[in-house]
Amino acid sequence: MSLRAKILLILLVIIALYASLDYGIQRLIVFPSFINLEREEAEEDMGRCINAIQREIHHLDLLCQDWGAWDETYQFVADKNNNFLESNLIRETFTGNKLNLVYIFNSNFEVVWGEIYDLETNQRITVKEFSKDIFTNTHPLLKHKDVESSISGIMMTEKGPMFIASRPIITGDRQGPIRGTIMMGRFFNKAILDTLIEQIHVTFRFWSIKKDTIPAYDEDALNQLKPDSAFLVKEYSSELLYVYTTYSGMQNTPILLLRADIPRAITAKGKIALRFAFLSIMVAGLLILFVLFFILQKIVISPIRKLTAHMISIGKSDDLSVRLSLKRRDEIGRLAQEFNSMVEKLGKAQKKLAELSYHSGMAEMAAGILHNIRNAISPITIYIDDLRQRVRKIPLEEIKLARQELIKGNPPEERRRDLTQFLDLADKNLSISINETSDKLVEMGNRIGQIEIMLSEQDKLSHFEKPIEKLKLDELIRDSIAYTERFQTVPYNQRENIVFNIHPAIQKMEPISGNRMSLLQVFQNVLINAVESIQRAGKVHGEVIIKAEEEQVDNVKGMHIKISDNGEGIEIDELVRIFTTKREGSSETSLSWCANTMTAMNGRIYAESDGKEHGTTIHIIFPQNT
Repeated sequence: MSLRAKILLILLVIIALYASLDYGIQRLIVFPSFINLEREEAEEDMGRCINAIQREIHHLDLLCQDWGAWDETYQFVADKNNNFLESNLIRETFTGNKLNLVYIFNSNFEVVWGEIYDLETNQRITVKEFSKDIFTNTHPLLKHKDVESSISGIMMTEKGPMFIASRPIITGDRQGPIRGTIMMGRFFNKAILDTLIEQIHVTFRFWSIKKDTIPAYDEDALNQLKPDSAFLVKEYSSELLYVYTTYSGMQNTPILLLRADIPRAITAKGKIALRFAFLSIMVAGLLILFVLFFILQKIVISPIRKLTAHMISIGKSDDLSVRLSLKRRDEIGRLAQEFNSMVEKLGKAQKKLAELSYHSGMAEMAAGILHNIRNAISPITIYIDDLRQRVRKIPLEEIKLARQELIKGNPPEERRRDLTQFLDLADKNLSISINETSDKLVEMGNRIGQIEIMLSEQDKLSHFEKPIEKLKLDELIRDSIAYTERFQTVPYNQRENIVFNIHPAIQKMEPISGNRMSLLQVFQNVLINAVESIQRAGKVHGEVIIKAEEEQVDNVKGMHIKISDNGEGIEIDELVRIFTTKREGSSETSLSWCANTMTAMNGRIYAESDGKEHGTTIHIIFPQNT
């Protein structure tokens, strides 16, 4: 047998063994991972079903809370006035809020008013579990110990499961005494189920555990559910998974069996991927076989073509980690070795250049974040020094001596009275110092939290592209103000002297498009500069006014935001330089960053002022489709 035939045979065996091994690995290791992933996704979908039910109960509880903490309800329990009945306890209240049950009790656990409606027939109905004579002071839905008490969950009734919520009846400012209880209920029926399915896009069903309505297949699943296992996943068919779980009622006992029907899309894709991988291996094996066979026919030309193809591949892909392996002692082998050496040197040079570029970029990013961190740390230093001074002023030794004299000595009555007064005064001063120290520590914690946020957001910005999202301008500005009030350099005792006024029209404006963190940082930097300007002017009462209006920006619908302060103002010849240089005692280096950021958004930022002592207005303009 010729060498060519032996090589061809060996290659055929190797390719066949590799294909078989790869298929076995994918079938026994990779494909089961698809199955496990599918089961995990199925359990997550069932979790969404449970969360949807809990949200429905939570919304009902909030509605019940609104009615319970209402002065009119509070008054109705006392006098049963007809105005409340005619205005609120009407059929539209039930249909509009999708309520089947509303009960109002007084403090003696007597039903003041109560109705149950079938919303499908629009008729009054009775439910034995809510018969008015069964409610006593021991009923679980009437045990409200304080004004914040909340009782909610699912009850099983003769008409089926019902979402139920119970709240104490208190005043509108959430004060007692508790005058009674309000109870609201909503049947968990097909209409509610269809609504939940539409919300979460997961098909699921439920059955009452105590009723003989569970199909045999599903009842078998109920018997298989273990107390220590939250879910049971069963393969109903090759196209469908059933996920089961139970839902507990208000007595913490299972009352409903839930089943989510999950299409087996993941395993279907896994099978397709498995078949495609096997076919790819076979095609690749045959192709390799053909190439190697062709090389044997071209023992001289083929290495040269291979070397040329290798060079072209590196030129197109810029992948300098690829090496050409030609174990030859002739001129072609020597050429391949020299080329590999050249590529290796080029790769090292490229890597070094990339590292230098990376570190340069990181240094530039770090300069900006360190500036903001410095602004946050400066007040912490002041707080620490202030706390140190307070601790030094506490007369601990005098307090200790006074207590020892009172306890161990026998001072005269007048001396005892003086010592007692001294200790009382010292205790009060110490209490005040502790309270003020606690406030300072909270401030320090907030500023440290800001530093953590800065570092976290900087880390995100250094790894990901900035996402574009729809943003409510009103919320964006209020968040910026919250950041500014919480983490700016304004002393704690001066914050009440600076007021932020947002024009009411901003709240009604349509959402804008942009990167939230970038715009938030721009607004925050501008607001901090405004506050610092007010401080430098020595204003007793500072004011920052924020307005916005829509206008055309380069023939595109845009937004024009104006942030005005009554601070020290800016000379006209300095209006442009504030975006490139920093004045002493200000944070205007951040305005340079703002200018660059707005330029990247196809917008612009500029300042306007009538001079010193006349305040400053910063204009921020950018297109809404940025």
